[in-house]
Order: sequence, then C-alpha cells, then structure tokens
Amino acid sequence: MDERKTIIREQEDRKRADIETRNRLLEGLGESLLIRIGENEPFTENAGDAPGSILSEYRRLQKEIADSADIIKTLEADIQRLKELEEAIAAGEQEKYRFEKDLAGIHVRLGKGMLAMPDLEDVQGTLKQQEESLLARIDEQEKRLEELEEREGGILAWLGKSAQTAVSRALLSKNRSTLERVYLAAGEKFLSAAPAEVFEGEAAKDADKARELKERLSSVVTDLSGLKSERRKLGDLFGAEGSPTRRIQGLEKRIAFVKEEFPAVYLRFGSLATESEGRTMLSSILMEEDNDILERAERLKTGIEERELAIAKIRAAISIDNEKAEIEKVKKAIQNQQQKIAAASGAISDLEKQIAESQERIAELNAFLQETK
Repeated sequence: MDERKTIIREQEDRKRADIETRNRLLEGLGESLLIRIGENEPFTENAGDAPGSILSEYRRLQKEIADSADIIKTLEADIQRLKELEEAIAAGEQEKYRFEKDLAGIHVRLGKGMLAMPDLEDVQGTLKQQEESLLARIDEQEKRLEELEEREGGILAWLGKSAQTAVSRALLSKNRSTLERVYLAAGEKFLSAAPAEVFEGEAAKDADKARELKERLSSVVTDLSGLKSERRKLGDLFGAEGSPTRRIQGLEKRIAFVKEEFPAVYLRFGSLATESEGRTMLSSILMEEDNDILERAERLKTGIEERELAIAKIRAAISIDNEKAEIEKVKKAIQNQQQKIAAASGAISDLEKQIAESQERIAELNAFLQETK
C-alpha cells in the first residue's frame, strides 16, 4: 500500500481535529460576545452574516425557549392546581358527609322526642300517624319473626320458614328505615316550626348544635361549589387544548431542539471577529482577553491551510505517479501493436510475392498456348 495515502489519512484526521478545536474556540467567543451585548442594540445592519442579523437570530431562539418555558410553568401550575382542587373537593365531600350524618342524627333525636310530646299536635300533623302506623308494623313483624324462630318441623317446613324469615326481615328493615326518615322529617320540621321555648335540656343542646351544623354545612357546600366550578373550567381548558402532560413533553422536545441551534449561531458570531471587517464591527464589545482566542484561532487556521496544502501536494504527486504509470502502460501497448504491425507487414510481403509468382506462371502458360495454335 502507498505510504503516502496513510500520510493523507493522518493529515486529514489532524485537520478535522484542528477544525473542531477552532470551532469550539470561536463558539465560546461568540457566546461570550452575545452575553456581553445583553439587551443593548449596538448593530443596525441585518443582511447576510452581519452582527445585527446573527443577534436577531440569537434573540429569536432565546425568546422561543423563554416562551416555551413560561407555557410549561403555566401548565405545571394548572396541573398542580387541579390536583389541589381534587384533594380539596374530596376533603370537602368527606366533611359534608360527616356534617350531614351528624345533622341527620340530631334531627332523628329531635323528631323522635317531638312526636312523643302530647301537646304538639299542631306541629306533629300526619307524621305522628305515620309513626304509629310504622311502629305497629314493626311490632307485628318482630312478633312474626319470633314465631318463625320458635317453629319446628322437617326439611320442607325449614325451607318455608327460611323464606318467610327472609321476607319478614326485609320488611322489618324497610319499615325501620322508613321510620328513621319520618323521625328525620319530624326533626327538621320541629326545628324550623316549633317555638324556641319548647326546646329544653338535651333538646335545646341538639337544636343549637343543629343550627351550628347547618351553618357549617352551608359554608362547606358553598366552598365545594366554587372548587368544582374551578375544576370544571380547568378540565374544559385541558379538553380544548389537549393533554397538558403531552403538551409539556412537546414543549420540552422543542426547547431541546432549539438549544441545538445555538452552537451554530455562536460559531457564526465568533467567526466574524476573525475577519477584518467583522472585527471592526465588533470592536465595541471585543476585549483584550479575546486576543488570545483570536490568535489561537488564527494559528489553527494557518495549520489547517498548511495541512490542506500538504494533502494537495501529496495527492498531486500520487496523481503524477499514476499518470506516469498510465503513460508506461500505453507505451507498452503501442510497442505490442507495433510488433503486431511488423509481423503483419512481413506476412503481407510474402503473400504479395506468392501473387507475383502466380502471375508469372500464368503469363508463361498463356505464351505456351499462343505458340501451339
């Protein structure tokens, strides 16, 4: 293998390394210069690779990242708020259930006590009749269950007893539940319609507690209504704009993509400082410490150009040798062809001699024929 090709590969590797090093230097310089500019507007030209054009591109990328980050923060805040709302609503529903349960217990106690008072017929109304009717049914069903429990017999009697017991227990449970609702309704009516002086002892305490629970329950219901309304609005917003989690993922991918564009912008801006015209335009932001970077970049550029020239020379030398080899190859081909031509010329001469000899014999034979006529 031609050793010169190995040298070319080595030079190419070093050239790539120098280009990479130089690009990193100029990227760092470009980034530092753009940071120094900050919010200032030192340039007015916006054509080609002029500083103003690159600065505009840099700020556009910064703004796109900042806008996406702001949207992500808003979405994350909305997600957190929705979570807080769900937790607050769940806690509110539990508190509401507890207040309703406590209030229902008080109403049942007040209602049971109210229906037992003999001098409140005007408040009791039909509720007293319902209570009496339900108590009679409950008493009848309890007796029926006792009778069924005492009944004895064979397997068929036992099966009939089990079915009747199940029906009686279901009716008993239903009537007890209905009686509970009667007491509840009576308690609510009693609390709202009976005069305050009627309440004494434990009933007075229950009445005060019931009023307190009503106020607290009303406050909880109002708070829940507000929380649910806010949750509904957030849910509608998420439904209209799509999943917030997916939107955040999309924005994060976009930010990562935009960040990948910065090195090219930094390199373009830093490269301006290596050109005489560009250095003049950037003179207001260049500092003494930047000279070392620019000198190193210039040395690397010179080295890159020298390597390119060395590679070009080696390739030219290889090409010359290839052309010389081609020439020798062609010369050999010509020599071979010339040898073939010489051999062909001798063969042609022999054939022409044969023709002449044949023509001579023909002439002699023709003469003989003439003489013998």
